Amino acid sequence: MFLIAFTKKRYAGTPLVVQGPGAGADVTAMGVFFEVVKLLHYLPR
Repeated sequence: MFLIAFTKKRYAGTPLVVQGPGAGADVTAMGVFFEVVKLLHYLPR
């Protein structure tokens, strides 16, 4: 099981929580990191 919580100052009382079954800490961390890197490609440079 993994749990990731994203908090912002504006929504500190209700963070965005992602949880579910995982394939282990290393694999889950790699998957989350990959998704963040993909999102960065949408930001202006």
